[in-house]
Amino acid sequence: MTFGEHLEELRRCLVKAIICLAIGLAIGLTVANQVVKYVADPLKDAIVDFNAKRNLALLGYEDLEDPAVQALLPLMTERSLNWQVIYEIPESLQNLGPSSIETGQTDTNGEPTVRLKPREVAEILKAVPDPSVLTPKVQLIRDTKGLSTFKVEESFMIWVKAGLIVGAVVSSPAVFYFIWQFVAAGLHTHERKYVYIYLPVSITLFVSGVVLAFFLVLHYVLNFLLAFNGSMDVAVEPRLTYYINFVLLLPLGFGLAFQLPLVMLFLQRIGLIETEMYVGSWRVAVLVIFFLSMILTPADVTSMIALAIPLMILYFLGILMCHFIPRGPGLGSHAYDPV
Repeated sequence: MTFGEHLEELRRCLVKAIICLAIGLAIGLTVANQVVKYVADPLKDAIVDFNAKRNLALLGYEDLEDPAVQALLPLMTERSLNWQVIYEIPESLQNLGPSSIETGQTDTNGEPTVRLKPREVAEILKAVPDPSVLTPKVQLIRDTKGLSTFKVEESFMIWVKAGLIVGAVVSSPAVFYFIWQFVAAGLHTHERKYVYIYLPVSITLFVSGVVLAFFLVLHYVLNFLLAFNGSMDVAVEPRLTYYINFVLLLPLGFGLAFQLPLVMLFLQRIGLIETEMYVGSWRVAVLVIFFLSMILTPADVTSMIALAIPLMILYFLGILMCHFIPRGPGLGSHAYDPV
């Protein structure tokens, strides 16, 4: 093929890939709302659980193994209940009637808000006796607050971002296939075999890292961060944009880090690092792994350790791959890899 024919072939492959990407984007935007809800549910559950335990601790139930706590905790988590102390106004001052209530604007669920007329409340407050004679009471209320947004367009941008990510994931097999059609035409037969062998391994490692991060590590990370906020007596009002970015960053960091065995094998195959060096420098490698885990994960100990331990296992797996996988013809020529 001439240079112009190569460009024409590249154009055809890119057009097909873009069409597949557009179809994937359309599918992604269709299910974007469900994806955002699915991603946000772990945080909502973690906040409900944290608030329930924090409220019980403030009531004096600090021992989570206490039978009283075991009985109250499911009730508070299932119904998203929080407790608050109120001071009851004496019955003699309770002169509010139906005319004292007015209907305001609708809330986020489309329900009209109900409130007392300010003038009626002001009249009651003027007659309230000394606070020392008011009766304190504890009541449970349902807390339905979820993730918040500070800008009008923020929810729309999150919807678009979720659609783009889902679309890219859905269309990625077809996109990679058409790009591979163009690249494979310029490779030797044995060079194509490298891709057929190592690409599935790379995808498996990446998916394993993402699954580990989202379905296991994320739960412990959220609990750790919420508990840390609670230890500093800081109220948690999560913002949807920051949380979505956090959820995307954590699995992505795990997925990329899980490519470690293939990176080790590549460096060994090009003769930059030999297997004996991997074995002799394992202590340094552990130190580097913990440093990279600190950078690739959010600022908490739990996620760092959760990434570092699998990476250490993968490091020794990389050593085994370098030692036992036989060398074959080198890339770019019919010669054999360096011994």
